[in-house]
Amino acid sequence: MADFLEIQTQTGWGRTLHRFADWCHPQTGWRVLDVGCGPGLLPSLFARRGCLAFGVDLDAGIVHSPRLHHEICLGNAGCLPFASQSFHLVTASNLLFLMRAPESALWEMARLTRPEGWVCVLDPSERLTVANAKSLAEQRRLTGLARASLINWATLAESHRRWDEAELNALFAGAGLELRETGTLVGAGLARMGRGTRRGDLH
Repeated sequence: MADFLEIQTQTGWGRTLHRFADWCHPQTGWRVLDVGCGPGLLPSLFARRGCLAFGVDLDAGIVHSPRLHHEICLGNAGCLPFASQSFHLVTASNLLFLMRAPESALWEMARLTRPEGWVCVLDPSERLTVANAKSLAEQRRLTGLARASLINWATLAESHRRWDEAELNALFAGAGLELRETGTLVGAGLARMGRGTRRGDLH
């Protein structure tokens, strides 16, 4: 937990989450849920933007450890403890790429969104490799935790999942969602964002 708190507050990942929060276009008064929130930087960013923000994480230590947002509860991404259609925006960052069946989490996220709601995700792109991560670390002269966490992220991505635009579109479609927008962050696009709505709820 201490490492995740440091990663969110003392490395470039915090800046990435700030940019992702803006990209999600949260509106004042929205109910927002971040799935797999860790110590809670992303829900805290939504709260600063005037949202009623919540976080959920599978790690029981989250509830009893130092965290960045007070509205965090324990829960599994495949069976979230919230009522259907109760959020305007549901997000997940660096979660789906680690899951054996990411569609199950996306189905749950879609279930929780209101008819006019959005699902937004951030995960490794097809460009994230250990070689590219090391190159970025050298370019930015990263050391210590900043360098180690970036390279570890790439190592995990190489052994799990990465998505290009077409693959992310198929992932969303498999979960009953329509991908409406995608973009990249982190250096030359090592992270891919996706923003979509439930099929039939387009506006």
